[in-house]
Amino acid sequence: MESPPVVSEFENLSEGDKTVSTKSSEPSERDQSFTVYRTSLSDQATVDDALGFTPYVTAIAEFLLNPDTEPPLTLSIEGEWGSGKSSFMKQLDKYLREKGQRTVWFNAWRHDKAESVWATFALSFIKQISTPKSWRDWPRILYGYFKLQFLRFNLEKGLFELIKSLPLMLFVVCTTIAIPLILAIYGVQGITELVKATNSQDVLWNRIQAAFKILFTVGGLTLSGTGVIAGIRSLFGNFQKLLNNPKNNLIKYIEAPDYKKQSAFIEEFHEDFGKIVDAYIGEGKVFVFIDDLDRCEHPKAADLMQAINLMIAEDPSVVFILGMDREKVAASLAVKYEQLLTYLPSEIQEIDPEILVQRKLDKGLAYGYSFIEKFVQLPFQVPQPSLTDFDRLFEQLTKSKSPSASTKITPTQRSFWTLPKLTWFKGKNQNLQTSQIPETIEQTTNLTAITQQLVQTEAKFLPTQTQKRLETIKVIFDQDSSTERDAIRMVAPIFDYNPRRIKQFLNLFRLKFYIAYLTGLFDRIEEGEGTMSQEPLTVFQLAKFTAISLKYPLLLLDLELDKSLLSTLYRYDLVGNRKNFDNVKGQGEFSSQEKNRLIYWLGHDKLRALLAYNVQENVKESESNQVSSQFSLANLNVQKLLQVSPQVIRQNQGLVVKNLSSLLAPDLQVVVDQILGQMVEIPGGSFLMGTDEAEVQRLNQKYSIEVFNRELPIHRVTLQKYFLGKYPVTQEQYQAVMGNNPSKFQDNPKNPVEQVSWQDAQAFCQKLRKLTGQDFRLPTEAEWEYACRAGTQTRYYFGDDESQLGDYAWYDENSDSKTHSVGHKKPNDWGLYDTHGNVWEWCEDSWHDSYANKPENIKNNGSIIWSDSNESYHVLRGGSWFINSGYCRSAFRYWYNADGRYISIGFRLVLSSF
Repeated sequence: MESPPVVSEFENLSEGDKTVSTKSSEPSERDQSFTVYRTSLSDQATVDDALGFTPYVTAIAEFLLNPDTEPPLTLSIEGEWGSGKSSFMKQLDKYLREKGQRTVWFNAWRHDKAESVWATFALSFIKQISTPKSWRDWPRILYGYFKLQFLRFNLEKGLFELIKSLPLMLFVVCTTIAIPLILAIYGVQGITELVKATNSQDVLWNRIQAAFKILFTVGGLTLSGTGVIAGIRSLFGNFQKLLNNPKNNLIKYIEAPDYKKQSAFIEEFHEDFGKIVDAYIGEGKVFVFIDDLDRCEHPKAADLMQAINLMIAEDPSVVFILGMDREKVAASLAVKYEQLLTYLPSEIQEIDPEILVQRKLDKGLAYGYSFIEKFVQLPFQVPQPSLTDFDRLFEQLTKSKSPSASTKITPTQRSFWTLPKLTWFKGKNQNLQTSQIPETIEQTTNLTAITQQLVQTEAKFLPTQTQKRLETIKVIFDQDSSTERDAIRMVAPIFDYNPRRIKQFLNLFRLKFYIAYLTGLFDRIEEGEGTMSQEPLTVFQLAKFTAISLKYPLLLLDLELDKSLLSTLYRYDLVGNRKNFDNVKGQGEFSSQEKNRLIYWLGHDKLRALLAYNVQENVKESESNQVSSQFSLANLNVQKLLQVSPQVIRQNQGLVVKNLSSLLAPDLQVVVDQILGQMVEIPGGSFLMGTDEAEVQRLNQKYSIEVFNRELPIHRVTLQKYFLGKYPVTQEQYQAVMGNNPSKFQDNPKNPVEQVSWQDAQAFCQKLRKLTGQDFRLPTEAEWEYACRAGTQTRYYFGDDESQLGDYAWYDENSDSKTHSVGHKKPNDWGLYDTHGNVWEWCEDSWHDSYANKPENIKNNGSIIWSDSNESYHVLRGGSWFINSGYCRSAFRYWYNADGRYISIGFRLVLSSF
């Protein structure tokens, strides 16, 4: 038997990647030097994350993609100039596009010179949504075009015009049919006969008649051609009237805006906008990114926001994502409505007129903020980079751009041509096994230089090894709890029980809760010997802070200046203590500015009531003290909520070097029920297993490598009914059952689990059998191929054309070098997803070089496991994100050692009966 290959990601690193950083000895005073690059740095927005935005981007994207998140919806990405909000939006745009979503991008500032920014945006939206990005988009675009024309047809107003146009339409049709008939009868042949010499009078007379006929034909052709052109132009003009296309009017508003007509036309366009979205998007969603809104002149920014509000008022498919500096937009609105502000009542008590005069500008900003809230349902503040983030950014910016710098492995480098270069087994396993995985940073000396460098780099951003992280909240993301309802009751008074504001709070609270979970803010961190280094955030603290950020966004600006402001507010106004409040003026511990700031916020009764909710002064009972600590913001780490928090890297099976994890913690019973509900019935039958000799020869010649002989000889196999998992086992499911997630690509809990050995898959099945009482196992090789083919005998379950594979599978040409969430490609006829690509799938059978010695009893019953004394290697099927399309065929066979793990290997479950 030939020896199986080791597939190692380290083997694919180029020689240029294997650089080792060395440090010189400390220089003396005489030869000290300063080194600097002679290059400039790009100031453009980027999709590469250097500031730790990944968990926030992931959280927002998954929040928006959740089926229960219903548009229309407007999300704002807010931050000062240079804070990274454009990069944040580009990263979010990339994430959504990778998930197969349609996005539209509009930079408001670049079109600031246009008189009507909203009209420019509308034209840009129509162009982007109706322009195919690849040949695969053409059917959808053409269907959308004709559907839009149908939706635009005004039957009530256009029926009479249509009847009037019928004679003209009939004339055009008749002339179009008549012209080719006349040419066919009298064409070139008639002219040739006419010019021939003759002495016969009869022939001459006939030719004269023919000449007149040709003359009339020429005249008829001329008139007909003119009629056709005129008819087409007339029809086109009538159709334009009937279809009521406002696009031409949009152009007029850009060139010469008429503001008397504009207000009426916005309403007209809003109606047509819904038709456009319905035609080109249908039941899906479209995500519209509008960047640099704050850089527009304030009247134009306001006009655009009002137009957006009209567009989304009733449309169920559009999600707007606005990039802005909220303070600047609010200030411009305050200037625009400055005269109105004097007539608006103040929320605060008349404590000190001097203080109110000093902070009079805040009233205008507060009005601007409230104005924006009418348009934005989900505000998100780009977090401030911490010192660690800047260290990481600086390290990235100072990386060498020389040819020796690390390069990305391209799909070409992972094609069939690279297979002969892989390391092969020679007597013993050489792949990275469980025993070789480092448990601590000190145990990485046997790895390659580039891996050691990666470990050391990441270690700088990890907690110390003596830290212990304890999860204090069990999170289930598919239902609301009574705690959430209690939080709503707590914050409702601050929003005056306004239903819209409470829904806005709930949206933002859920998003912030998701982000807090991803970044570990709910976790308790202990240093050595039980010393506490981080108190966990509580649900009620997060609810209070979220409500404050919505109702009093200006308080966040003051918190940036004074992180202890909340603690000070508690100290001077606990449970409405008026004595402390009145004595603030006499305190000498504050500067004049700090004192005015404190008095100003203590003047907001609803804020004081929320801060004091369920917080008692000098509580002695342990139970009361525990309740009070859950609600108090006095010791809240504001810095953690305002700055970027790194995504939690939870230690799994001793791994130190891991990608960022976004795993949820679903309830075990929910996951078990989910797995049972995803088992698909596979009907009994027989099929030809393997590949015929002619196809094998073609493949060997095409790829110049004889790895396809393993699929010989083709033979018939019979199977009884069984049940197979609709998807490969996901990370979410594996985490719930096994309590850990070994996967490399943890950006989505719906991704298939990988880096699992055959033995790991067996352990999963064994535990699932105990939980369910069902006989879960891995599929046999015959069961796997039979289910994948779904009654077909072609190369793939959809046919032989591998150019269509991208619609059905994630493989090296479309995977972006990673796994993707299951179920996003087209299924086979039996409803199974991802049998081509994404991850290799373990089978129960031991590896055999071919089917030549396959026992007859296994051919007669494909559910019998083909196993023998060779238990070292087991079968892999389906191909993966890492590999060429030829490896993703229904019949292709591969292998790996039973205790080996790799970043492209997962598994799928089977039940013999259910």
